[in-house]
Amino acid sequence: MRLALPALTLGMLVLAAIPTKSASAGPAPNDDAAKRPPASETSAADTADEVQYGLGVRARSVWVPKSILQLFVERAAGGARNYGFGVDLTRRHGTSELQLGFEYEHINIAQGVYINKGDDVSAGDEADYVLSPHDSGKQFGWLTIEFTFLNHAEITSWLALRYGGGIGVGILRGEIDHYNVVCNGATNASPEPGCVPMRYQGQADYSPDPGGPTAVPYKLPPVFPVVNAILGLEIKPNSHMTINLEGGIRTLPFAGVSTAVFF
Repeated sequence: MRLALPALTLGMLVLAAIPTKSASAGPAPNDDAAKRPPASETSAADTADEVQYGLGVRARSVWVPKSILQLFVERAAGGARNYGFGVDLTRRHGTSELQLGFEYEHINIAQGVYINKGDDVSAGDEADYVLSPHDSGKQFGWLTIEFTFLNHAEITSWLALRYGGGIGVGILRGEIDHYNVVCNGATNASPEPGCVPMRYQGQADYSPDPGGPTAVPYKLPPVFPVVNAILGLEIKPNSHMTINLEGGIRTLPFAGVSTAVFF
C-alpha cells in the first residue's frame, strides 16, 4: 500500500513532462491550406474557366468570281460582289465559342449574257440576259440564321488563331430578273452583241416564251442551306472584348471583320 502514493506521484510527473500546445498557439497548420495557391492565381483561374455571354456585330464582303459561276453555266457575264451586316449572340467558355448569328446581305450578279450548261447559242439555243438591280428595279438577297462553333489556338495573351464551322438556313428575299432571248450571229465564246436585247443596243430577238419583251424572275426556292467554314485571327484588347479578322465560306466566299463585348 505504501507504493501507491509514490507511483501516483511519478505518473503525474510523467504526464506533466509531456509537451502540450498552449491555447494561445492557435490551431495546427492545415496541409490543404498550405497547398492552396495564392488568391491572385485562384481568381485568374476562375476567370478563365467561367462562362461568358457576348453580343457582337459583323460586316462582311461576299463575292462570287466569274470562274466559280462558270462551273454551273456555260458562260457568265461576270462575277458578283456584295456586302452584308449581322449580329451575333455568343456563349464563350475557355477557348471555345458557340454563336447564334443573324445576317442580311445583297446577292446581285453582273448584268449580261448567261448561257446554260450544255447549250449552244449558234445552234439556236436561247440565252438569258440577266438584269442588274439598277435596270430591273429589284434587289435580291438573303437573311441567314446560323449556328457556328468556334475554337481558338492562343498565340499570345492578346492574339489567337480562330477557326470553326457551322450550319444554318438562308431565307431568300427579292428576285433576279432576266430576258429570254434568241441570239443572232453569236457563239458561246462571243455572245455579244448577238445575245443582247435590242433595248440594250444588241441584236437578239425576244423569245416568244414567256411572251415577248418581258423580264421574268428566276424561280428560286424560298430557303437555302448555309454552310460555314471560318478561319481568322482574334485580337483581345481586354478580357471582355474581341476584334476578329476572318474569311472563309458561308455557302459563298466571304471576308470580313467582327467585334463582340462579353459580360
